[in-house]
Amino acid sequence: MRHRFTAREAVVTAVSRPAEAFVRVRLAVEDFDDFDTSGPADHVRVFFPHPLTGELVAPRAVGPGEEGIVRPEGPMFARDFTPLRPRADDASGERVLDLDILRHPDPGPAAAWAERAVAGDRLVIVGPRGSRAAPQNVERVVLVVDPSALPSATRWLAEVPATTAVEVIADVPGDLAWVEAYLSAQSGRDEFDLTQPYGSLADAFETVGADASTFVFAAGEASRLLPLRRYLRNELELPREQYALSGYWKRGMVAFDHHEPIDPADPD
Repeated sequence: MRHRFTAREAVVTAVSRPAEAFVRVRLAVEDFDDFDTSGPADHVRVFFPHPLTGELVAPRAVGPGEEGIVRPEGPMFARDFTPLRPRADDASGERVLDLDILRHPDPGPAAAWAERAVAGDRLVIVGPRGSRAAPQNVERVVLVVDPSALPSATRWLAEVPATTAVEVIADVPGDLAWVEAYLSAQSGRDEFDLTQPYGSLADAFETVGADASTFVFAAGEASRLLPLRRYLRNELELPREQYALSGYWKRGMVAFDHHEPIDPADPD
């Protein structure tokens, strides 16, 4: 499903902590009537103020209701995020959008901004260009996610049918109690299996397996996903329509483009 591609100004209306690992910013978005995000792997590109000057340099809309953006001159600070489903604000009733921003010990522009965000702060959101809905006709979905992809996992849990069995392999260090609580609270779903990998993600997946009734979604650090992709593609020989993998970030790289192939030597 394609959406009108434009830039939308957004203002922070609330800041909260849905889990210790995340800062949630609630945004009221201008030109929100036709904003749509109907796929669990959707992403929006969020433009943040300059970390030092506070100036917000970002694309702007071509015009009301029109397609396209106008890119400014000068450095921009942007990152991609999975938006949570738009909803009506409990207090005001207006349509709002939540973003869960992962906290970091060495924060970049997005995480640093989130730590000090307050109501009234402004951002610019571009996209999503389109959506691919969660599969509705599979018996089983396996999600392989690291902390950066947990917001997307909440949408997968919410948007597949209740009759679909869901298994989550959480590539998260330490105790998983907070992960289970976060996924349940944000998705409204309590019935899912949650495990933790020991060794490579390919090794972890080998224990759960996949057959013709399985769809696999995996997202997180690109290098970590590479053995898993090779396992799905070469060992299990899963048809391409049965899996979707996305490198949300890459160790040692700033602002990694998740559109880049996980395995440049063997792209899709």
